[in-house]
Amino acid sequence: MTDIRHEWDHRIKDWPTIHKIANDLGLAGEGHHFYCPGCQPLRNGAPELAIREGNFECFRCGARGDVVGLVKLARKCDLEAAIAWLERETGTEGTLP
Repeated sequence: MTDIRHEWDHRIKDWPTIHKIANDLGLAGEGHHFYCPGCQPLRNGAPELAIREGNFECFRCGARGDVVGLVKLARKCDLEAAIAWLERETGTEGTLP
């Protein structure tokens, strides 16, 4: 894991920030459960992706990871683009090492 990814993994754990990120990614759902952008793009059935303590897991397709991984999945981008997006969305652009 890169140092900057490790920093983001530890930085984004609080629910209000995670919920904002999920909303900014366009994820829909209820509570801590969202429709998986990987296997439920049409939002059919019950939301199968759970986000807890800075990590996500989809109980339908098995995708799992941290918030950076969720951004990569939802935006279909690489690590650098995901971190750049997080920096812009959280207002911390250029403040991490």
